Amino acid sequence: MPVLNVNDDVERVSGAEPEPLPAVKSVSRRPRVFPVCANPRCTSSWLQLWRNRRVPVVEGGWLCSPACTRARTEDLLRREYAEARPATPHRHRVPIGLVLLRQGWIRQEHLKDALEAQRRGSRLRVGEWLVANRGLSEMQLTQALGLQWGCPIFSLEQHASALPVTLIPRLITESFGFVPLRISPLGRVYMAFEDRIDHSLALAVERMTGFDAVQGLLPTSEFAVAQRKHAESRFSRARLIEAGSADLLAEAFALHIEKEKPTEARLVRVHDLLWLRLWRYAERSDASGTLGTAQGNGIGDVIGSITSFS
Repeated sequence: MPVLNVNDDVERVSGAEPEPLPAVKSVSRRPRVFPVCANPRCTSSWLQLWRNRRVPVVEGGWLCSPACTRARTEDLLRREYAEARPATPHRHRVPIGLVLLRQGWIRQEHLKDALEAQRRGSRLRVGEWLVANRGLSEMQLTQALGLQWGCPIFSLEQHASALPVTLIPRLITESFGFVPLRISPLGRVYMAFEDRIDHSLALAVERMTGFDAVQGLLPTSEFAVAQRKHAESRFSRARLIEAGSADLLAEAFALHIEKEKPTEARLVRVHDLLWLRLWRYAERSDASGTLGTAQGNGIGDVIGSITSFS
């Protein structure tokens, strides 16, 4: 059995390395009048109608027993890892220096000076060096980055009335360097970055929240203000679980689901983290069809990561 060492909101799950999770075999089921267990390999065949157990529900499916919760959690982790693609560094077709040069915001000698500074070991990137040493404005650099990424430029003036947004756990926003600015009446969450955007992260947010993610950039000084306001917000409680393997992480997630008995739960992978959100009671859906935000009661988040132990 694995050992769970709990320290505040951080759990480390260690133990002997188990065998890899077996492949899932599809099991055909005939349509039932009443809900049945969502675990396709459930052997009890008990209907929800005859069981004194209405929760947990995970991704819309009721689970009849702790064993089925564990099996379903393993399937979800297997799905997330199967859909993942190896991360590769993004390379722009046009370097930032040439973008600035084409816009007429710097001169050729300025770009040569910045590149020479990098060759001499400057820790500043080309754009940062030009802002610090050649009079390039912060907004011009942000606009050039927006041209590179093909994304809009945000301003705190247009979003200040809606700050802060605690839709996403603080651990995720700080780990991946972005700030949720606001949620629009049309069901869009605006995500601000300083110098790049992250399509994989945006997709994970869309899958978890049901909102459409709109990514954009903020100038450095405004981004720092937004980060500070966001950090001062009151977030819902989140727990971090560190496990030695995917199998142990699945067991830890399943134990947490059984403990909390959510009326709905979802799991998505965010780069190297697994994000599990649990709704402890059904909330009224809004116009976008979501179950509510983390600002409401009855919502908890668990962030899982796989690490090694000495």
